[in-house]
Amino acid sequence: MKKLTKLACILLLAFSNLYAFDGERKGFILGGGIGAGFLSSTESFNSFSNTNSRTVFLTNGKIGYAPSNTLEIYSTGKASWWGESGKISRLLLSAIAITVYFDNTTETGWFISGGLGLSTLDTPFETNSESSNGFGLFGGGGYEFSSHWNLEVDLLYSTITEKGKDFSSVGVLVTVNFLAF
Repeated sequence: MKKLTKLACILLLAFSNLYAFDGERKGFILGGGIGAGFLSSTESFNSFSNTNSRTVFLTNGKIGYAPSNTLEIYSTGKASWWGESGKISRLLLSAIAITVYFDNTTETGWFISGGLGLSTLDTPFETNSESSNGFGLFGGGGYEFSSHWNLEVDLLYSTITEKGKDFSSVGVLVTVNFLAF
């Protein structure tokens, strides 16, 4: 598995735009960020329903390609982390997404983004833990305040139905991100 991962990285770098990381957003992109947010979730089983609202820690990562200075197409992972009952829980949205920048003549400016994909609810640091999967999407926007740095606000929605149990959540996420291009 490690050899396959190394080979995939080498091929990705070899066949990506040779001018990547030249200050132009066009080409290969790689980024990540951290932040905080507010998550409201409802768990339902038969006629019982429980709603929780909590503050969460956020991590955000993306990898993809920008065909122009105003459009990015990428895979992203937006994870909300919180502690509950002595365990660390995570709600992860793994999505295919796009970002559209409104200004391609300066290094700063406004953008909008959105995507949809797979939501996963799990306790990743516990042994023998199970994960539940469902559908999720996000939409938002932000401001690139410096070359490679931006502040992003997203609205996230996830719904998971498994074994008669329903989980749905809505969150407001704020992250500071770095993007290498």
